[in-house]
Amino acid sequence: MLRKMFIAIATVASLLSFTATAEAQYYEDKQITILVNYGAGGTTDILARMIAKHMGKHIAGSPNLIVKNMPGAGGITATNHMGSVVDADGLTVAIFAIPVMQQVLSDPALSFELSDFVWLGGTGFPTTCVIRKDAGAGISKVDDLQTVGAFNLAGYRNTSSTDVRMRLALDILGVEYNYVPGYVSASKVNAAILQDEAQFSCASILGLRNLFGPNLIEPGLAIPLWYFAVVDSDGNDVNDGRLAGIPTFNEVFEKFNGEPPSGIQYDALTLINNAMVSMLWGSFVPKGTPDEAVASLRMAWDSLSSDPEFIAEYEAMTSGPPMLTNASKVQDNIQKLVDLNPELVTVVSDLIGAE
Repeated sequence: MLRKMFIAIATVASLLSFTATAEAQYYEDKQITILVNYGAGGTTDILARMIAKHMGKHIAGSPNLIVKNMPGAGGITATNHMGSVVDADGLTVAIFAIPVMQQVLSDPALSFELSDFVWLGGTGFPTTCVIRKDAGAGISKVDDLQTVGAFNLAGYRNTSSTDVRMRLALDILGVEYNYVPGYVSASKVNAAILQDEAQFSCASILGLRNLFGPNLIEPGLAIPLWYFAVVDSDGNDVNDGRLAGIPTFNEVFEKFNGEPPSGIQYDALTLINNAMVSMLWGSFVPKGTPDEAVASLRMAWDSLSSDPEFIAEYEAMTSGPPMLTNASKVQDNIQKLVDLNPELVTVVSDLIGAE
């Protein structure tokens, strides 16, 4: 009996050793191109370069990593490139701002479904919404939102996941607003609110920390209203310690209505938000990439969560630890976006068409 057990243990150890050796040999003396689907200098590019810098340390075989930008069509150009041009050899790895809304809406410009790729992992941030205190009839606390009257919402574009989420939230609350899209970055949104062109918008933790916080909230011009937390399978918010003191959207709704939110609009909001918070950015390779390459890249992605140098650099940028999602969870979220309830698609399509 003991002899059989020792043989089994030795066999497993041998297989693990063989796998590790195969992974190391696969990338030894090779170069990996990290493809980014937005231009240099933006949030996606900064984050992708930081991930690439540290992820490279954990890839067996110590390959050289270089970063290449391919902006265009809201991230679709590079996504299509990964599906139709890039060889499935593990030598080109996408770290993208994922075109979630294009998948939800079955945008014909997106030539591939997101489930057509092999996913390595994801990361994201909660989104926080702020409003000028002098918006409408005036607002000094979130309760005043019920009587503030109409205000201008500064949006990015009608198919932006941020725009869809904040419009759905205001519609669910029954708040009157004017949707003003066309602001191409968080810095442009910040400027619009500063100049009182618009009074309300939302941004990631990066936007809150670097723009909305120092320019709008700290000087007393605006207040934070809520943030969109991940909602777990039991319908509970997964609170973010970096946003302590700011209520979640669900908490605001329940405060106003005496019960948790529900309904098809809320289901659409939750689905899109959960996907964006856990994988606003994601990493993948083409389908058909060799197993040893995928295993090595996934292990490297997962290793970031315990890499003290990566964590320190990430915390310096975001004031909190990284929210890293493993490959299995990302692929599960991607599949949910592909297998959508048609009613949810209709809700989002009608919202976008109502611009």
